[in-house]
Amino acid sequence: MRKLIYAIFVGIVALLVGVGLTHPVVGHAAEVPVTGLSAGDAVIKDANGKVVMGQGPFDRYQSYSVNYDWQIPDGVKLAGNTSTVSVPAGLEPNADISFDITDSTGTVVGHFSIKAGSSTGTVTYNENADSAVNRQGSLSFHASGTSDNNNQGNGWTVNKIGWISGMEPQGAPNELTWNVAFNSASANIGTVTITDTLGPGQTYIPGSVYAPTGSYDAKGNFIPDSGTLTPTVSVNGSEIIFTFSNVTKAVDMTYKTKPTLTNNEGKWTNTASASNGGSVSATVTWGGSGTGTGEEPSEVTLTKTASDGTKLPNAIYKLEDSLGQVMFSALKTDENGQINLHMITPGDYTLTEVAAPDGYELNTTPIKFTVVAGQKPIQLNAVDPKTTPTVPTPDQGSLLIKKTGLNGVALPGAVFTLKAASGEVIKEGLETDANGEILLPDLAAETYTLIETKAPAGYTVNSAPLTIEIPADGHEVVVPIKDQQVTGGSETPTPNPQEPQVPGVTPPTKPIEPTTPDVTPPTKPIEPTTPGVTPPTKPIKPITPGVTPSTKPIMPPTTGTTQPGVTGSTSTGATTPGGMGTDSHSNARPVEHAGGRGAVGQARNANRTAGMGAHDQTMTRLPQTNEQISPWAAVIGLVGLLGVGVFGRVYRHQD
Repeated sequence: MRKLIYAIFVGIVALLVGVGLTHPVVGHAAEVPVTGLSAGDAVIKDANGKVVMGQGPFDRYQSYSVNYDWQIPDGVKLAGNTSTVSVPAGLEPNADISFDITDSTGTVVGHFSIKAGSSTGTVTYNENADSAVNRQGSLSFHASGTSDNNNQGNGWTVNKIGWISGMEPQGAPNELTWNVAFNSASANIGTVTITDTLGPGQTYIPGSVYAPTGSYDAKGNFIPDSGTLTPTVSVNGSEIIFTFSNVTKAVDMTYKTKPTLTNNEGKWTNTASASNGGSVSATVTWGGSGTGTGEEPSEVTLTKTASDGTKLPNAIYKLEDSLGQVMFSALKTDENGQINLHMITPGDYTLTEVAAPDGYELNTTPIKFTVVAGQKPIQLNAVDPKTTPTVPTPDQGSLLIKKTGLNGVALPGAVFTLKAASGEVIKEGLETDANGEILLPDLAAETYTLIETKAPAGYTVNSAPLTIEIPADGHEVVVPIKDQQVTGGSETPTPNPQEPQVPGVTPPTKPIEPTTPDVTPPTKPIEPTTPGVTPPTKPIKPITPGVTPSTKPIMPPTTGTTQPGVTGSTSTGATTPGGMGTDSHSNARPVEHAGGRGAVGQARNANRTAGMGAHDQTMTRLPQTNEQISPWAAVIGLVGLLGVGVFGRVYRHQD
C-alpha cells in the first residue's frame, strides 16, 4: 500500500513538471504612456491628400490615409515596450501593413504593424528610443472605407476598383488586382474596347486577364452565369488595350500588375475608359511611414563645497522648471558633494538648497541655469559656510522673597543683597514692597547667597546669610523670611490673608468657640473607657480653642499654665539667633485629623464634641498610644481557625 501511494505521488509530480515545461512563462511588453495615437487624434485624408471632415461614412472603393502626431514623456523606458494605435471607426487597412519608424538620421527607433481589417495597430520601440529626450514623431498608414457608397444598381457604363492580392514574406505587396466592370445592363453592344492606363510604379502581368459574364442586381452586385469572354490584349507603354467582341452580357473583368514601393510605401492609380462611353479611375495604396525625433539629453552636475573647498555630502536641493513647477524635491549630494542630473530637456531651471549639511549654514541663493539641446555637460558650483558657534543661553529661573513677621504680617521696607557663589554682588538695595515681596526674574541657574542688610522699622535685622539654589528647570523659587520684633515691642496678631500662615497650622474659616459647662451634654453620654475594652474607632477628645484636634490625644505640656476648661497650652518660644524661615510659635504642633486638615477638621470635631462640659471631658479616659489588644484574643482566634480546619478535613474524608 505504501509503495502504491509513493508511485501516485511521483506520477503527480512528473505531470506537473511536464505541464510546466510545455507551457513556458511568456513575458509581456509594457504599454508606454503615449499621447496622440488614439482614434480621436487621427487626421483622415482622401487619396488626393485632402482632409476629410466628419466621421464618415467612408467609401470602401476609396483609399484614405490615417495620420497621427505622438509624444512620449521624458524618462519613460521604451526598449521592448509598445504603444497601441487606434483606427477611426469606418476605416480599416485593406492589407497587412508593417514598416519601421526612423529618426532624422535614418536610425530605426521602432516598428509599426497592423493586420488587414483590424481596428488597432502596435508600435514596438527599441533601445535607440531610450537615449533621447523630448521624444515625439508622426505615424501614417493607408486604409479603406467600410461603406458601399458606390452602389449604382445596373445603369452605369463602366466601373473600376483595385486591391492588393499578393504579399512578400516580409509583408510588402508584390501583386495588385484591378477590376474593370462594364455593360451593367447586359445589353447587346457588340465589340467593346477597354483602354486602361497604368499609373507609375506598376507593370502589367501577362496572362492575368479573367472576364466572367453575368448580370448585376439592383444593389450593384455581380451575379456570374459561369460564362467567360477572352479579350485580345495589347500593351503600348503604360496603356493596356482589352478588345472584346460580341458582348451581350455584363462583364466583370480583372487583371493584375506588379507594384513597386517607394520608401516602404506605395500609391497606384489606374484610369479605364470604354469605347462605348464612360471613364473611371481607381487607386490602391499601401504602407505608411513613421518618424521619431528627440533631442540629445544634457547633463548637469552641481558640486557642493565648504569655503575651504571641502566636498560636502548630504546637502539637499529642489529642482524647478521655468514655470516654477517642482521636478525634484529632494536631490541629495553624494559622497563627492555632487548632484548629477541626466536626461534634462532644453529649458530654464533653478536649483535651490532646502537643507544644509550638519555644521554648515543654508545657502538659500537660487542657482539658475539654462539647458540648450546638444550642449556639453553643465557644471554648477555652490558653497556653504560653516555654522557660527553659538554660546548656549544658561537656563534661568526666578526668585521670590517673602518677608513677614513671626505672626505672618507682611513687612515692607526690608533691604537685601544678592551675591553669587563666588561672592560677586549680583544685586543690592533690594527692598520689599507693600506686600513684603521682592521678585527677581531671569536668574541664571546656580547657587546664590541672600543677606538682609536692613530690617523694617521695629524689627531686628536677620543678618545670617541664606543659601539659595536656582534650579535649571525654570521654576520660581519662593523664600519666606521672618524678622523678630525689637525686644520690648509687641506684634499685632492680624495675619495678612495673602501671606502664608505659621507652618503646620491652617487657620480655620470660622473660629471654633471653646465649649463651656453651660452647653447641653450629648444625648448619649460617652462612658469612660475601661481597661481591657477596645476603645472607640474615633476617640472623642477635648476641644482646645483655635487648635486643630488630632487623632492622637494631646498630652499636657511640661511648661506653661493650663487655662480653665482647656486641655494643654501654647507657650511662646524665642527665635533662634541668626535663623531664617523658622517659627517656634508653639512647642506642640497640631497633627492632621482623620477627617481633614485645618478649619475643616476643626469644624467636624467641634460638631461631634459640642455640648460636652469641662467636667465630662476631664473624666473621659482616652486610649493611650501604647495600649494593645490582649494576647489572649489572638490565641483564641488561632485555636478557632485550627478547629475549623480539622473539622473540614474530617468531613471531606467521610464523604
